[in-house]
Amino acid sequence: MKFVRLSALLLTASLFINSCVKQDPGTPPSTKNYDPNLPVQTSIQTFSTMGANMNIASSRILGDTTISGIVVANDQSGNIYKQIMIEDSSKYGIVVYLDKTYLYSDYPVGRKVYVKLKGLTLTNYKGLPEIVYTADVAGNTTGIPSGLIPTYVIKASYPNIPPITEVTIFDIKSNPNKYLNSLVKITGVQFDGLSNNVAYAQPSAIATGTNRTIEDCQHTASVILYNSGYASFQSLTTPTGNGTLTCICSQYGSSVQLLMRDTTDVQFKAPRCP
Repeated sequence: MKFVRLSALLLTASLFINSCVKQDPGTPPSTKNYDPNLPVQTSIQTFSTMGANMNIASSRILGDTTISGIVVANDQSGNIYKQIMIEDSSKYGIVVYLDKTYLYSDYPVGRKVYVKLKGLTLTNYKGLPEIVYTADVAGNTTGIPSGLIPTYVIKASYPNIPPITEVTIFDIKSNPNKYLNSLVKITGVQFDGLSNNVAYAQPSAIATGTNRTIEDCQHTASVILYNSGYASFQSLTTPTGNGTLTCICSQYGSSVQLLMRDTTDVQFKAPRCP
């Protein structure tokens, strides 16, 4: 009888100890492919075109609609600040201005997102269509506050292949509105004579940004490549060869300009055109 009681006591103690030990729940299920499948009422092209056709510094508050796209650029290199660019299957893109840094950790290139537009503002910022939180009559804008970003910008699946359009310098300069804020690839280009074998940008203490010039082999077309003085690649030297440039098509005032995301976008490994 003592043996039975002792065995029962040991079993009870064992159960008590096991219940106090933190159990390993295992690896949580991956959510990288999760898509909330929110209803999307219109394409990015609608708002990109609308914003591009506005007068500079004009804006409008948006109604209850949702867009969706793939992140094609973010702030990882520092060449873009507090912004992500998203693009959908229409091959049109738009800026979403977020009042937060290190956006690339939540919104890496290839992340699908939904943007709930109700209460946000579409503006023409110096020629560029952008979705912002507020905009005044002078054209000053504010980004979506950090605490509200998850309410407006909903993360979905990752990774996805970012849309990209092959273009020429002539294409983007003759019809820039078609390519604004979208990812493009230009082949057979190089830095011009004044922009090759120099730093991508002057230090931020001298200038916030520097214009470098990209040209084609025939020297008949050129376009500005804008590089921030705060970019991680600011002090690196521009290549002297010829090749392919992947970049975001942008605009400042009446001038078309390109934005590289990092130096891997510049594949100038072929011999330079004379």
